[in-house]
Amino acid sequence: MTPLSRRGIAAVLGVAIGVLPVVTPSAMAADPTPVPAPLVDLGDDTASPSASPSASPTSSLPSSLSENSTPSNSALSPASDVLGGSQLGKRGAVADLSAGAAKLPKVKARTWLIADATTGEVLAAKNPHKARRPASTLKTLTALTLLPQLEPDATWTGTARAQNTYGSKVGIRKGREYTIDELFAGLLLPSGNDAAIALAQAHSTVSTTVAEMNQVALDLQAYNTTARNPSGLDAKGQFSTAYDLALIGRAAIARDDFLTYAGAKSAEFPNPRTPKKNGKEGKPITIYNQNDLVMKNYRGAIGVKTGYTSQAGRTFIGAAQRGNTTLIVSLMGIREPSDDAARKLLNWGFKNRGQIVPIGELVPPLSTMEPTVTEETVVPAVPTPVATTVRGSSRQEIVAEPELSSLSPTSWGWLTVFTIALVLALVSLIRRIVTRKQRRALT
Repeated sequence: MTPLSRRGIAAVLGVAIGVLPVVTPSAMAADPTPVPAPLVDLGDDTASPSASPSASPTSSLPSSLSENSTPSNSALSPASDVLGGSQLGKRGAVADLSAGAAKLPKVKARTWLIADATTGEVLAAKNPHKARRPASTLKTLTALTLLPQLEPDATWTGTARAQNTYGSKVGIRKGREYTIDELFAGLLLPSGNDAAIALAQAHSTVSTTVAEMNQVALDLQAYNTTARNPSGLDAKGQFSTAYDLALIGRAAIARDDFLTYAGAKSAEFPNPRTPKKNGKEGKPITIYNQNDLVMKNYRGAIGVKTGYTSQAGRTFIGAAQRGNTTLIVSLMGIREPSDDAARKLLNWGFKNRGQIVPIGELVPPLSTMEPTVTEETVVPAVPTPVATTVRGSSRQEIVAEPELSSLSPTSWGWLTVFTIALVLALVSLIRRIVTRKQRRALT
């Protein structure tokens, strides 16, 4: 090949390579997902998870802002990524009393939260994102998951697994027939662990139900709640928080069917005793609600659920409605009667509602939120015809050519392939021409 031919090929390659696009794949932005709330570990709770997400750095509360703290102090600057508001990441009891609200009552519980169930405003809280075992308050999530999927009049036949579960029971017997309505009453009034198994089996399987419970929790943004069983019995990895229980309880009391069960003082349930020789069962037994706010006629009480296990201690979700105001409380690690602790917070909330400055919010379920359109998901507009006048011709519609900077990564890829193919074709053509010239020269 002559030097001239080589220079010609180099020139062609240089021109072709010069038009090759520089392909820089755009960074794929992560889907916008809510940031889970931190699990604030105070080091005083052996029931907390051994490994939990580290809390965002928070300032220590001054001694003057302990049990009856006012978060307006500028020295407090908790992290801004706390679910429901940065003030919910502070340690100790937090409330904004700047508008004239009375001091918080002394509540003997490790963690708690009180909120307006209608507006979602958090009125006060104490370590609401600290993880603890939920005990039977988890049955609220069980009911919230299964109520939309089971017909009250449908029937289910008792199994050995339901009958032989341990802890509190309503009295299910293998081979007996029960309505779904009876099972929900057995779940929410006497807190029957056997009723929790029964409802899960009536739906599908226990494992499937637990998986769906966790999906419901995620939709509620109860990110620190993990269900391992439908009853709330202590289990490895099963935890929740006062904030999450308030989210779950708020969603539950929005359902009329849940309120019918949770607000009832008593109900009738098939007699758990062995049938008589003639095959007839005894008279139904009366089962009672364990929620003393309901049983002791606390004004406006509408539920929600009690709980107790050896590892969790006392847990509680309660709600009451007065006029147009509905308040919800959730407490964990209670060291006094559950209804007493709940009553103190509810009394404070109702009495001071007009003077309480909210310190956060109960976030809405993801399924009720309007989807947001991010920059990465915007579909580029199709070029529209631009009316132009060409000299010497009539008015025409000329489509504007898209700019190279607006091409998608796929378009860049195809353009690259086409350019490389063009270069190879040119190189091949030049080689043929050069070869022919050399043959002619030899002949």
